[in-house]
Amino acid sequence: MILSMAHARCDQATSNHVFGIWSDLVVDERPAGLVDCYLLEADGGVQIASIWASADDHERAIADEMSHPAYVVFNAAGLDPAHTVFKVVGRLG
Repeated sequence: MILSMAHARCDQATSNHVFGIWSDLVVDERPAGLVDCYLLEADGGVQIASIWASADDHERAIADEMSHPAYVVFNAAGLDPAHTVFKVVGRLG
């Protein structure tokens, strides 16, 4: 399993715009291998955390930027996010 984290600093108006773009994704088809995805807001920015079934699924979504939720949202909002990928090595629950 892979955890993909993308984050960008932005003002509240842009954050509201990101939420609108995110809302459109809720009804769209999910890319193959996307297990779950979260939109997070903190002071001064937004984050998208995506859980992927495998590294291959994540890489395919990155190759097709229009299917990776972080690229879809941040590109549409005109933001250039930092993106970090983690291999999940443990889980509680």
